[in-house]
Amino acid sequence: MNVSEPDWAYVTRSLVKVLAVASALFLTLVVAERVLWVFVGFDDERTALVYGTAARVVNPDKRLTYGYSDGGGLLGTTYTLRGEPRRAGPGEDRKEYEITEDLFGAVRAPSFDGPSGSLAGTVDSVEWELGTDRQLTEEARKAIDALPQTLRAVAVLEFTHSMTTEQLVAFNRRHELCGGGDVSYIYSPYYYDDSSGDPPLSAVVWNRGMPKEPWEDFTYQCETEPEAALAEFRRWVGLLRSGDDLEEFGLSHGSLTETAKEGVVYGLVIDGWTLADLRKLLDDPEVRTVNLTDVAFDLG
Repeated sequence: MNVSEPDWAYVTRSLVKVLAVASALFLTLVVAERVLWVFVGFDDERTALVYGTAARVVNPDKRLTYGYSDGGGLLGTTYTLRGEPRRAGPGEDRKEYEITEDLFGAVRAPSFDGPSGSLAGTVDSVEWELGTDRQLTEEARKAIDALPQTLRAVAVLEFTHSMTTEQLVAFNRRHELCGGGDVSYIYSPYYYDDSSGDPPLSAVVWNRGMPKEPWEDFTYQCETEPEAALAEFRRWVGLLRSGDDLEEFGLSHGSLTETAKEGVVYGLVIDGWTLADLRKLLDDPEVRTVNLTDVAFDLG
C-alpha cells in the first residue's frame, strides 16, 4: 500500500491562511472595542463612583475600603471591592467582591449575596415611625451595663424621631461628639410593601468616606460633619442617571432622589466606640435605643 507524501506546500499555504484569518479577526475585535469605547461610552471611573458607592451604601455589615477596576473591555467593565465583615475585633476574612457592568448597562454583583449578619439585620429593623419606648431604652441600658465598659462595639443607635442636619449638629455639640469614619447615617430605613409587586428597598446608610478611596485626602468636620455628609450624599445622588441599573443593590433613582431631598436621619451605625461612650447617649431623651451587634476587647 502506497502512502503518498503530504503536499507540504499546500499545508504551508493553509497554515498561512489560518494565521491571516486569525490576525484579521483579532484586529477586528481590537478596532470594534475602540469603536465601542468611543460611541458606547464605557466609563470604568463612573462605574466605580456609582456602583462601587452603591455597594458600600447597602452593605453596612462590611468594611469595603478599597476598590479597583479592570479598565473595561469589549463586553463591559468590572469593578472589584476588597473588604471584610464589620466586627468590633481585629479584621479578618478579607474578600473580593466583583461588580460587573455589561455592554448594555446591566449591573450584577453576585459575590455580595446581600447584607447578612446581626448588623445588617439590626439596620433593617430600624423603623420609619420612631417614638419614645422607655422599656426598649431600659433594656439597652441593662445590656450595656452588664458588660465591661471598656469593650469596643459595633452598634446601631435609633433616635426617637427623624433628625434634621441642624438637630444632629446640636446633638454632637451637646455630647461633644466628633462625627467621622466611625459614624454612618441611616438616611432611609429598609422598606418593603408586601401588598405591591415592587421589590424591597435597601436601607440607605451613608458615610462621607464611601465615594472615596483610601489614598484620597480628605478630613471629616467633627461636630458639623452631618452637614458635610448630607451635602456629599446629595452630590452623589445628583450624579446618578435615571438609566443607572441600581436594582441589584435594592435602590432606585426615584427613592434616592426623595431621600436626598428629605435629608433626615433615622439612626446611626457606630463603629469602634466604647460601651461607656454608648451608655452616655442613652440618657439623651432623643435616643430611643442602642443595639449592640458586636463587642470585643481593644487589644491594640
